[in-house]
Amino acid sequence: MKIWTEEERQRYEAERDAEPYIPGFTWGEFHRLPERQQEHECQKIFQIGASSLGYWKTCSLSPCRRAKACRGFLSEAQAASGRYQRRFPPCIREGTCRQSATLKEMLRLAGEPEEEANG
Repeated sequence: MKIWTEEERQRYEAERDAEPYIPGFTWGEFHRLPERQQEHECQKIFQIGASSLGYWKTCSLSPCRRAKACRGFLSEAQAASGRYQRRFPPCIREGTCRQSATLKEMLRLAGEPEEEANG
C-alpha cells in the first residue's frame, strides 16, 4: 500500500475537484455549494427527465402545466417535511416508482445502454 506525499495528495485532490460533474459545475465547485443549493441544482437536472416522462400533465403546480414541462422546485416546507426526496422536483414524490423511472429516463436521454442489454 502506497503512502502518498502531501504534494501528491494535493495534486490528486486538485485533479478530482476539476473534473466535470453536472452541467455548469466541476466536482469541487458543486461540493462547495451549500446543501440546499446542491439540492436545487440536482432538481434542475431531474426536471429534464420528469418533463420527458410527462409528469407535468398531472403536476399540482400551474407553472409546470403552462410550460408543458417540469419547472417545479421543492419549497422549504416540502424539503423539511420528509415526504419528498430532496434532490428530485416535487412531482417525483418520496417512495414512488417515479424515482426509478426518472433515473432510467435520464440514462436513456444520455444515450446510456439499458441494463437489460448489458446482461
